[in-house]
Amino acid sequence: MNPFTASLALAIVQFCSGVIMTGLFISTPSERFTRLWALSGVLAALGICTTVVAYAGLGGTLRALGLLLGNTLLFSSGIVAWSGLRSFYQRRSAWWPGLLIVVYAAAFAALLASESTFTQRAYLAVCGLQVVFCLVLWEFLKGLSGALAERYPRWTFGRCVGIGALLILSASYVSRFFISLRHPELFEPPEMSNLGVVLIYLIPISGTLLLSVALMMIYFERLLADKQRLATVDELTGTLNRRELVRCGELVLEQTVQARQVLTLAFIDVDHFKRINDTHGHQVGDRVLADIGALLRQCCRQNGLLGRYGGEEFCAVFPGLAEVQARQIAQHLLETVRQHDFGHGQPVTISVGLAVLTPGQMLGWDALVHQADLALYRAKSEGRNAFRMALAA
Repeated sequence: MNPFTASLALAIVQFCSGVIMTGLFISTPSERFTRLWALSGVLAALGICTTVVAYAGLGGTLRALGLLLGNTLLFSSGIVAWSGLRSFYQRRSAWWPGLLIVVYAAAFAALLASESTFTQRAYLAVCGLQVVFCLVLWEFLKGLSGALAERYPRWTFGRCVGIGALLILSASYVSRFFISLRHPELFEPPEMSNLGVVLIYLIPISGTLLLSVALMMIYFERLLADKQRLATVDELTGTLNRRELVRCGELVLEQTVQARQVLTLAFIDVDHFKRINDTHGHQVGDRVLADIGALLRQCCRQNGLLGRYGGEEFCAVFPGLAEVQARQIAQHLLETVRQHDFGHGQPVTISVGLAVLTPGQMLGWDALVHQADLALYRAKSEGRNAFRMALAA
């Protein structure tokens, strides 16, 4: 494959990647990062086409301008892709990437004005692209941070593909740089060597495709994660919704019965919740439920399942937790909620009903929930802000 054919193939691949990114933007026009990725694909396609035309059909000043424009567009596409990835990971945009583009264009123009060789310009292009690769790789490695990081898997297939694509691209350009230091003739047109074609065109073709695929994959992986979260998690409290809680609870209960182990089910209700809503409004009521959900998640994180059963009622399942430990957990839940400042000037308490499944006991989910519900009713009828154990059958 000669350099012109290889460059044409790279231009076609980059054009297709630009079309893919543009299609992603058209499908999701409200997302800022898809706009940036689409712009990046278009800039890269224009940059490669401009560079190919400049080398193949232009001369003199027009060729120099074409090379300057093409290389600047290619560098700009990488910076824009990096900005899009920062937006995807919900980090603030920065002002200095624009300065990088200006500096790169000025440096390339200076090389052209000084009638530098192809190899010298290639060194600048390699160094500029390495900066872009490092920036994008850093964003991939950092991923999401803060509270959002807990909502999504840290390592996904798309993210790994993106890191792999960047390593491939970076390795090819680094190899090109060091080999060309000793053998620049291998990379200079029109008699470019097979090694030069591979490092300058063929490997970037595969790396470009992989990177475009990776960007789409991480976006669709997030969509699937959001869909899964909406189907299984109560948005207000961050706990499992009732359907998912029942599904998981029935599965855990079946496994516990088969293994002849112990299990505790806790039914939790916010005391006088209607009074909170009537006195302070539904926004305060929602905030109370959200805070209680967070407190319960902290207490139950290492021990079992937690879900919102409906309204102000929560349900927790603790496999392997016997009565003594269940009492300790319940008391800890009561004290944690009682001591928390909910921000409306009045304390909030909960009541808890506990039902313990002992080894060898055969109870279904509905029967166990019913026992815990009866124990909760006793706790509320006997003064609230307390827990009660289910009575022996």
